[in-house]
Amino acid sequence: MKKADLRAEYRNRRNELTQAQVREMDSLIFRELTSYDWSNIKYLHVYLAIAKFKEYDTIPFIQWIWDNYPEIEIVISKSDFNTHLLKHFIYKSDTPLEHNSWGIPEPSGSIEIEASEIDFVLAPLLVVDERGNRIGYGKGFYDRFFAACKPNVSKGGISYFKPVPEIEDISQWDVPIGIVFTPEKTYFL
Repeated sequence: MKKADLRAEYRNRRNELTQAQVREMDSLIFRELTSYDWSNIKYLHVYLAIAKFKEYDTIPFIQWIWDNYPEIEIVISKSDFNTHLLKHFIYKSDTPLEHNSWGIPEPSGSIEIEASEIDFVLAPLLVVDERGNRIGYGKGFYDRFFAACKPNVSKGGISYFKPVPEIEDISQWDVPIGIVFTPEKTYFL
């Protein structure tokens, strides 16, 4: 299938999930995330969920990282909708957050770091294919972000759905991810 068709289908599938289904899948994804070995990470970029889009809420996972890997710095982003670029900031438990026009929580008054310092990126997505090509919201923020990271950065995502066989219309600008955490299992792509 093509990106636009997959984006529409999986946005609808996610929107149709009940709160009970989301809670159950969140619990299973949390289990997958906490089973992963995060010990070689210094800077872990984690998206903060857009609640109205029913994205996986990463806050319990972030708290788990703080409790179990206090040496890891959590990094979150601010979005520039004019350039479609992200700026990255250290996130602490006392970092103030403000919601942007899309409803994305963003840091206020935090220390900025370069994308090249980040070791692992957990990106939001609707669905991914078996080769790691991801479908997001179509603005290219994360593809630009991945391109600015160091070559060996680990790229992952979180999805309520298992990978589809293939996204047909991948472009030269699309950057695949290598791992996706789902309710049923963690896929290494």
